[in-house]
Amino acid sequence: MSETHAPVVSYLGNRILVRDGETVLDAMLRAGIDLAFSCKAGSCQTCLLQCLEGEIPERTQRGLADGVRAKGYFMPCRCKPVGDMVLAPKNADDLAAEASAKPVAATAPGAVEIAYPETDPGLWAELQEGGDKVRRILADFYDAVYADEALAPFFERVSKEHIAGQQYTFMKRCLLGEKVYFGDRPRNAHHWMVISEALMDHRQALMERALLDNGLTPSQAERWMRLEEHFRGDIVKTSAWPKRIGALEVMFEGVGQEVMAVATLCDFCQAEIDAGTRVVVHQRRGWVSCPDCAEAAVLQA
Repeated sequence: MSETHAPVVSYLGNRILVRDGETVLDAMLRAGIDLAFSCKAGSCQTCLLQCLEGEIPERTQRGLADGVRAKGYFMPCRCKPVGDMVLAPKNADDLAAEASAKPVAATAPGAVEIAYPETDPGLWAELQEGGDKVRRILADFYDAVYADEALAPFFERVSKEHIAGQQYTFMKRCLLGEKVYFGDRPRNAHHWMVISEALMDHRQALMERALLDNGLTPSQAERWMRLEEHFRGDIVKTSAWPKRIGALEVMFEGVGQEVMAVATLCDFCQAEIDAGTRVVVHQRRGWVSCPDCAEAAVLQA
């Protein structure tokens, strides 16, 4: 691609100049094209389009079925074009034919755990300038969650300090790629929670408010929210899912043991638990008990 020629996307009679660093989806939305989208991170595949002419970057087709890829479908939310492209809306018949050719188990909701998103170390560095803004954001967010009548029941007996600490290491893992998070991934962590699209949207609104209240620019907030939306498919569901352990699916009750990666508070007596302490964890609710409250945790299971 010539440095003097910005790529042009042609779609239903519209010609859109894609700015440097801009995705096809963002360019189309900026131009006023009414294109359906949701996560903007390549997970939901809502914005899928077909490329009739032009080069399709490989990363924009990752996770798509072979038949869909062969027909030129790609995810515009992940596409920073390397040249001009001629695009068309998705054809429902194409996608229906591909879906009917798959075994049901392979397409069942929650059948495949969503992979970690691409890292964004630049955002982490920006939020660490002048103090640890990530911790402040999460503290404000969980203050709002625990005061919210729709969301608070999901965190019964789980201390805000514990869940905020877990989320902090999870965000660090996502943004930097460092293996500092040792808790369950979103699918398993939320496997028992029945969360609708509307409730997820409500949760996301609280998070976005916490981001903006802590001084993030709209661009920074959008980068954070793209990561949040990346895991929507692992959280939203109409009934509880079993946990996935390798190839096994298990409906967990009872308790297990875990070594704490970060310091937290006991959800039974509120005593401090140091990082590195082996604790008893309620397998479904996520309640954490200090060694002194292990018996109480077992009785509650």
